[in-house]
This record gives sequence, structure tokens and C-alpha cells, in this order.
Amino acid sequence: METIKLELPLVGVKFLTDSLDGFEDVEIFAGISYCDAVRNATFGKGLVVAPGSIGVCRWSPIILGLKEAESDFENSLEPRLDSVIAGVYVAPLSSFPDGVVPDIVIVRGRPAQLRKIAEALGPNVMQKKYTGKIGWSALGVGERGLSVKVLLSHASNRLLGQLYRSKWFDAAIKRLTKSEELSARIEKYGKNAVADMSICRNSSVMPYVLDAGNITYFCAGGVTWGGNTPANMSSGYPYRLIEPLLGDLDYPAK
Repeated sequence: METIKLELPLVGVKFLTDSLDGFEDVEIFAGISYCDAVRNATFGKGLVVAPGSIGVCRWSPIILGLKEAESDFENSLEPRLDSVIAGVYVAPLSSFPDGVVPDIVIVRGRPAQLRKIAEALGPNVMQKKYTGKIGWSALGVGERGLSVKVLLSHASNRLLGQLYRSKWFDAAIKRLTKSEELSARIEKYGKNAVADMSICRNSSVMPYVLDAGNITYFCAGGVTWGGNTPANMSSGYPYRLIEPLLGDLDYPAK
């Protein structure tokens, strides 16, 4: 098939379910969110996101199994890892340690690029459970034209990309999302209105739990904390499913 050229490196994800054995010398991430960790790992080195690593985002620690779900808000988040794990290793796919096979590969790019990848992999590779639900997936959304939700996602992401350059906006977002009460309200009223948890859930945990690929629009955190351009989208695939196609993908640092 024709080579698909991507502008961003692929990121591998390894769920360390039992312990950090073998990863003791890897830097432990400390920052805002999981999408921030993926941003740092994209052009840098491998990082371990461990319990307590994420200081602001209220969603990703629950989704990733880094914290046990306790409140109604936390129990409402799905799909998620149900048991607490030791950590998540994220690194550029090209620099994954010898002998370590990633569970998931995150691929980000323009909609046409991700569409070509999905078509090359075939329909049975992509998840179907959340098809048509824009909060979880771009698959099946707006198939008969641009829906209001798609337009709203594009517009809100472009606005967020511009506002995030302001220090006051950055500080306000951090204060807002540190509060579980306010985060729960955001989740309640924004649920499935726009993309949500695009990197932690839609591109990492969902492909892992469902053993299938997924494509998603970016959420607010993916654009702001993750540093992704709103013109792009994200996707995640179990390594065993995308591995046969990797030779046909051209990306930085391959």
C-alpha cells in the first residue's frame, strides 16, 4: 500500500499492572495530566505515570487505574481500568526498550491520515461499542454530514488553542479542574456534547479494554495540556493489530 506520512511520532503505551519492575530507572512523571505526559514523551524520553503523578486533572487517574474510584463522579467514568495499577509507561514507539512490547500505540494526525490507517486495517479492527458517541469516538459521528456536535468540537478546540496562550486562562483551567465538584458538573453537562478524555480514555484505555482501535476528536485537555493542534485528531490501537501496518507509516524518529 501507499506509505502514509505523519507529522508526529507514534507513542507507545505499556500498562504496568503489577509493579514497576524493569522500569525503576525511568523518570516518574509529575505534572498536570496524562495528555501532558504524552506530550512530553512524544519528542522526549520514556516516562512512567504513577499513582500521584497527576496533579490537576480529575479524570485521567481514574480512567488509567492510578486511583480507585470512590465518588459518584469517579464511578461514572467509563470505560476505565477497574483495578489500581502500578503505573503507565509512555515513550516514543521508536525508543521503546528492547524486549518490551507496548500494549497500545497512539497515532495522531490529520483526519484524512487517520482515515487511511483505519481503512488499511479494516472494519473489524475498529471498536463498535461507542460508535456515534462523540464524547468517546469520532467513528460514526457526522456520517451524513457535519453534525452540530462536530462543529461545536472544532469551534471549541480552536478557541481553547488560542486562549491557552494566556496565563490567566491556564491558571483558571487548573483551578477549575482541581475541584472534583466542578469537574463533576463539567462531566454532567458536557457528556457526549463534545469529545472528552481523548488521550487517556479514548486513545489509551478504550483500545486496551475493548481490544480494538478507536479514533477521537481532541478534548479540551488534549488541545491545551496536550499541546495538540485542533486540526488534528487522535487514535489508539492495540499493538498486535497495528503492528502489521507500521512498516507503511512514515513518521519522525522512526
